Amino acid sequence: MNTVTSNAKPDFVVNFQKPANTEIKHIGGHWYLYERTSKYDPKIKRSRKVSGRCLGKITESGLVPSRNRSAEILTASSLPSYHLNDVVEVGAVNYFYQRTGDMRDKLKKYFPDSWQMIYAVVLLRTIYDARFRRLEVHYENSILSYLYPDMVFTPPVVKNFLTELGHQRNAISSYMKESLNQMGDRFVLFDGHRLLSASRTMENAEVGYDSKCRYKPQINVIYVYTLGDNTGFPAYYKQYIGSTPDISAYTDILKESGLNGNGNVVTVVTDKGFASSDSFDILEGSGLKYIEPLKRGNQYVSGKVPSSPSGYDALFSYHGRAVQSKKISSEKGVDIYLFFNTQLFEDEISDLASRTEKHNNTVEASRTRETKRRSNNKGRLTDEQLAKLVPLTVKDILADKQEMGTITIKTNRTDLNGEQIYAIWKQRQNIEQYFKTYDDTLDYESSYMRDNASEEAWLFLNHLSCTIGISAIEEISSIGQSKDISLKDLIQTLRKISACRIDEKWTIPPVKRSVQTLGNKLGVDLTQFTIPL
Repeated sequence: MNTVTSNAKPDFVVNFQKPANTEIKHIGGHWYLYERTSKYDPKIKRSRKVSGRCLGKITESGLVPSRNRSAEILTASSLPSYHLNDVVEVGAVNYFYQRTGDMRDKLKKYFPDSWQMIYAVVLLRTIYDARFRRLEVHYENSILSYLYPDMVFTPPVVKNFLTELGHQRNAISSYMKESLNQMGDRFVLFDGHRLLSASRTMENAEVGYDSKCRYKPQINVIYVYTLGDNTGFPAYYKQYIGSTPDISAYTDILKESGLNGNGNVVTVVTDKGFASSDSFDILEGSGLKYIEPLKRGNQYVSGKVPSSPSGYDALFSYHGRAVQSKKISSEKGVDIYLFFNTQLFEDEISDLASRTEKHNNTVEASRTRETKRRSNNKGRLTDEQLAKLVPLTVKDILADKQEMGTITIKTNRTDLNGEQIYAIWKQRQNIEQYFKTYDDTLDYESSYMRDNASEEAWLFLNHLSCTIGISAIEEISSIGQSKDISLKDLIQTLRKISACRIDEKWTIPPVKRSVQTLGNKLGVDLTQFTIPL
């Protein structure tokens, strides 16, 4: 029999396996198990402990549930150890765990109290499913339940987790800035991305009309994507109200991200939506280099578009397509280049021909109907309206299309030639591929978060998952398998590898030769259990 003469814990309390998100209290000579969460306190600018309901009394025989808490509820929400499986998925976790050591170190640094939960959630959402309500079942069937035991993923716990994480924007920003500013010379891509919101209580979600023709509540997320040393990854993001134009958020995210030279050459690459006199002033004032396309009809190219190929300075090939370039201005440390892309011209002229044909068919049909009605004295159009129903000619449609097939780029990288400038600008396809992975592959296109704090947490978790995903895509590309293996293919293949626990020892059953071949190419021995438990 254990006796207690002070607050010293008796053996049955010391040996009690306390579930995650709970705490033990000594009250009136007895020991009790209470729910424990944390809440962000704006006064002290950090999280503080919050005690919840009493779950039961700890005795020598174990936990005796409180009367107001049924054993069923207690088991489901507080004692996940009951669900530990002896056969769990290990392949995908093993692959990503080996490649995310830097992520774990930075999470420990900026989120010391919750890094394990953050990391586990990120892996679960990357490997299995983006939905938070399915975290628990995936956790139970994954080696993560042994690697990070006693985690709870009930709705109240997940809600508190998201709220607390979302309030830590400073830590989130610091995490991202560390990676962003550690690189040497590099190119940085800026772009905005609209994410739909299904919540009616999200303050930042406003009904808007985006490039995908979706007139729904949405938020605007501005992303910084960095390229350097033949690698690229999403580096920094910030959410804005859905109606915020990309250019309006430009200055803010430049300041917050702390993006500056730091002795290195940082070149910002944007699309036409960011180009304005203000954006150029911002970049030059920040000591940054830039490569930015200008809108057609700008002052630099007006009346200067060559009428024939001989009017351009250079001709080069980009991915098998002919491109011509001409430096049309060079002053005050700034160059203006005009590029003519033959494939772009063909695409635009084909689209113009299709629209012109449709217009002319409509005009001809309208004239025919009006002529027939007038023959029966039932005309509907005036003579003036009828006279305007004239088909377009080639001269008409090309009158204001001198810039068809052209791209104008302004840059202060005067050390680069036209071919280099064009090749760098075309790297914008990296951020477009990133958004495709974000929306389609990882299924982060829409949010069901109900407030800005949980939305911030959702975005940060998405950001970490996408960082992992993009790294895997680049690794697949590096072994020449990008045409045959997608990120989804890789994950689904690795998820089939399980580990079996017998007599406290883990073994991995034999895997298919094709799966092992893939593992060898990726530098992963799928027959060995390498996760430290």
